[in-house]
Amino acid sequence: MIRTLAGLVRATLWTLLCVFLLGVPGKASAEPEPPIRTGLWVMQKLPEDSRALATFSREIRSSKGLNGVCLHFAWKVIEREPGKPDFSLLDQTVNVLRKLGMKYQLCLKPGANTPAFVYDEGARSFSAQIKNPHRASYGQTVSIPLPWDPIYQNDFSRMIQQLGKRYASDPLCVSVVLTCANFLSAEMHLPKTRSDIQRWAALGDYGENLFQVYKRFTDEWLRAFPRQELSLHLSKVLDLPPAFNKRIIDYGLTKDPRRFTIQSCQLNGRRENSGMMTYDLVMEYRGRIHHGFQSLASLSRPNERMGSIEMSALNMVRAQGEYWELWHGDGMSVETSAAVSKAWNEAKSLGYEGYKAKLISEGKYRE
Repeated sequence: MIRTLAGLVRATLWTLLCVFLLGVPGKASAEPEPPIRTGLWVMQKLPEDSRALATFSREIRSSKGLNGVCLHFAWKVIEREPGKPDFSLLDQTVNVLRKLGMKYQLCLKPGANTPAFVYDEGARSFSAQIKNPHRASYGQTVSIPLPWDPIYQNDFSRMIQQLGKRYASDPLCVSVVLTCANFLSAEMHLPKTRSDIQRWAALGDYGENLFQVYKRFTDEWLRAFPRQELSLHLSKVLDLPPAFNKRIIDYGLTKDPRRFTIQSCQLNGRRENSGMMTYDLVMEYRGRIHHGFQSLASLSRPNERMGSIEMSALNMVRAQGEYWELWHGDGMSVETSAAVSKAWNEAKSLGYEGYKAKLISEGKYRE
């Protein structure tokens, strides 16, 4: 009897020790931290002059229901001489937001927006033709720096550090975009026609080289902005498989799972977005990583280039998106942003299956 009781005591003590060290079996040891960025955001180019700044100030003051502004700006506009950035226009734009208590994201774009002095210093370049017919520069040939060129990397690292020193302490600056190897936008795109791929291949193992670039600049951005969300804008990179994107995501998760965030910039309401690479990546990682979406063009009627608001909301809810970036024209439109907010809230209330059934019953569901 005594021996049995002693065994029971030992077993009980062992169980309590395991619970103390490991947590209750079958339950997470801690709740995931809440996202840094939520709600509706609007994309905004950096105003070019005082007139454009006044227009932005007027629009953002009259906007309703927005949680923040994504400020996109070209590196070559901010820094024309090495080591001498001009933050005056960016400061003025941020001051408009500070007066409103509006949160903002900084999106510094290199790629085709890299300053000329980087090439003058000897950085190697890669030239390509613009193939996007929706761009005013369609058909033009532009140059981008070779992402792993040491001269380019040192100059871009310096710019990131200077940007961090100026804005990282601002509590309204809650997010930055992970840029480093880009073409025309903040997405991971690089020139990828058949001839482009052949020229990349001639430069060596571009898959491994690009992975090392993303590792370096993930660290650079996280270090320069120690409290901000770091947003990776997913896209297909050259002819590399989704496994390449996953390597970068997994690296970011090891560095800072609270702040590293992935984003699909292809959210649309033309149909359900399953089957799109970036959407499927978000679906695969949801629950493990913070994530959001961008509608890069108009959802508003009559053109609806990105499809319907309702189908977009359905895709948002299915993927459990935490924030939604709207194209400038939609976000600054009181009517459109209100319609997006209404549809998104209704979709969240009904859930994916319930909202889908509602759209089908109303003839608004798109196969």
